[in-house]
Amino acid sequence: MAVAFAAPTVDLRRAPGEIDPLVRWLQTASDGLVLLAAYPREDLQSMVRAVGRVVAAHSREYDRRLGTPPPPGDRAATWALLRADHAWFGVSVAQFAWFLGIVEREDHGGHRQALGQYGRLLAEALRRHRTVEEAYFHGVP
Repeated sequence: MAVAFAAPTVDLRRAPGEIDPLVRWLQTASDGLVLLAAYPREDLQSMVRAVGRVVAAHSREYDRRLGTPPPPGDRAATWALLRADHAWFGVSVAQFAWFLGIVEREDHGGHRQALGQYGRLLAEALRRHRTVEEAYFHGVP
């Protein structure tokens, strides 16, 4: 007996404007892509733009909040990691857009799944980053 799996879906045109809800939304959208949800290509473009916009805004805001490095020690290492993450997220978003470009040139299930797999990786990296970031701002080294 075959078991059908329903692909999780979200409205790709209605991305949250804040980082934490965006991470959950990106995870669900990416899971849907991996399971071959039939998102219109324009919605995929909207998704990638929204992720880029929210991640860039988060990085700018939190770089300002991080300010100058603390004295050497655990907090300084965490500060440096958070700043490096913000820089790397720009590269990650560009890579996400690169995967979208492949879908735009040759739209088929395998390429959509690759876009979804990269979206899953990006969502997990953002989730881990936010865990460290929140601990840092609440005084945990």
